[in-house]
Amino acid sequence: MTPFTAARLSVAVTCLAACELPAQKYVPDDSTGAMIGVNSRSLWRDISLAGVPGLQTGVTFPVRFPGFPLQLELDGWTAITKRSSASYSDQYSASAHHQWILADRPHPKSLVFGYTEYWNPIVRPINSQSRAHTRELSVSGLFDIGIPQQGIRTVHFQLDAARDLARENATWIRGGANASLGISVAAAQTDYSLAAILWAAVSASDLRGPRLSGQRPAFGFHSADVELDLQLRARKLAATTTLQLATAVRADRVGANVGWVGLRQSFLLL
Repeated sequence: MTPFTAARLSVAVTCLAACELPAQKYVPDDSTGAMIGVNSRSLWRDISLAGVPGLQTGVTFPVRFPGFPLQLELDGWTAITKRSSASYSDQYSASAHHQWILADRPHPKSLVFGYTEYWNPIVRPINSQSRAHTRELSVSGLFDIGIPQQGIRTVHFQLDAARDLARENATWIRGGANASLGISVAAAQTDYSLAAILWAAVSASDLRGPRLSGQRPAFGFHSADVELDLQLRARKLAATTTLQLATAVRADRVGANVGWVGLRQSFLLL
């Protein structure tokens, strides 16, 4: 049986308000917005926190310190059914990011430095590895290039690294890339664009995963992800509809392989 046929399929339908749209992303990130959605599975670092439907919420806003702008984010994931203290079914986080611009559009390049606090209030710890609160430091490198001779407007490369400072004291690193192909269609009221965005990523870590006790595993393969986004954007309305098709092949300690389908509606407000 291949990893794809062994994957469990879950369905996610998510509506987002005021999130970034790929073609309208600010450089640096200085947007203000909010998000609400419903997802059938909660994943963090490709670890399943809950395999039941949940409510996603979030708000993001900039704080413009002179010479050091910060983007603040508050996010939450609350299980709708089967909330249990035996799992990390609810997770809430607060984070601050600073983006250092290396190059601006049309092919921006930047480094993003972040600090995040996570809370899992329902967890009743059964050992020192299952604390309900943790924090991490992170850095991400974002690099875009174009391949015009192949008709590819943007190839986006991203390298993420995070260090957990409390619950696991572990390191997670992921490298990924996505490429997009699209066309624009002019209509009477607004312009539309259709795009297909293929994303692939591979990660490594020495994370134990939720509720896993015992010695820390050796640093090695964590998971591999493939995602295809089919995107329809209405430019005048600043609205984007995205159909997501994705799967993750995971190391045994992370959990069984998973697959999911998502439908997302996004609006950019500021």
